[in-house]
Amino acid sequence: MDWVDENVAIGGWLDALRFRMLERQRVDVGIDVRPLFDRRPNALGRKPKAEELLRFAEGLVDMSARGARVLIRCRQGKDRTPLVAAAYVSRRRNMPLRQAYELVKQKRPRTRFHWDWLEMLEEAM
Repeated sequence: MDWVDENVAIGGWLDALRFRMLERQRVDVGIDVRPLFDRRPNALGRKPKAEELLRFAEGLVDMSARGARVLIRCRQGKDRTPLVAAAYVSRRRNMPLRQAYELVKQKRPRTRFHWDWLEMLEEAM
């Protein structure tokens, strides 16, 4: 589990099961972000549901403003969750999405970039 900022952490499914760690880290809620991505892979694999993902990022900004500490997770926390975290950081800090994606990569070094997903989000913004 890696914290993107003081309110949002990125993790995988195993992190969501480590209850003592979540309690020590003062995590209020864990959210699986996989429903924000198509279940049917196309030739390039799964892709984000851009509009839903951006609405979810706004919800994270609202939760963060209220002081909630949130673990967002997918299966491994390498692909989908970092993209969601980047959308959140972009909205919260009012910064370009690409810059936010780079910041998330610094916080979660195992992030696997999907520039096509990023372009899809940029078009939806």
